[in-house]
Amino acid sequence: MDFNQLQARLGRNGMVIVVGGLLMFVDSFFSWYGLSGGGSSELKAMGIQTSVSAWSAGFGAWFSVLLLLAVAAVAVLGALGRLPFAPLMLGFVEFAGGALAAVIVLLRWMTYQTASGGGASVGALWGTYVGVVLAIVVAVFGYLDFVAKGGDIKNLGAVFQNGTGPQGPQGPQGPQGPYDQGGPYNQGQGPYNQGQGPYNQG
Repeated sequence: MDFNQLQARLGRNGMVIVVGGLLMFVDSFFSWYGLSGGGSSELKAMGIQTSVSAWSAGFGAWFSVLLLLAVAAVAVLGALGRLPFAPLMLGFVEFAGGALAAVIVLLRWMTYQTASGGGASVGALWGTYVGVVLAIVVAVFGYLDFVAKGGDIKNLGAVFQNGTGPQGPQGPQGPQGPYDQGGPYNQGQGPYNQGQGPYNQG
């Protein structure tokens, strides 16, 4: 499968989710927390570290990055048919994962230790701001994908009742199993029905 085919299977919502996860990973290496304002440039010039990336900014920062990467991976693997879940379950995982990542990164932002004085301040930096925006975007498009796949936030029970099967809520065969609608034991096609076997109609 080439990129164009993958893009077609992902659709707009899936593409935004994947791109959002990748951008979150890139953003994780920039400044998420540290010193800004007066004196920060001078300290940097002296080789003193004044900020940290998401990987050093606490659990809420780096876990939200990993979560969005996982959501992006689910979107790709689902489009490729590599996951044993129905589209409805995949949409729910995308939405739930994106929403959880958004909540976690927002909580991380709100719980940073902050201080200010002398024209300088310690707290969230632009990497955190971008991370929050990306997490919210993935959550929104995850929800849109969930709805596009037939999901309803008011009826989440249907997700877990019909959540497995790679080709839809009823599994790869759907409702037509070997004993239904034309199988060997129904509709007169088997050896014991409608006179075709040795025990019926002569």
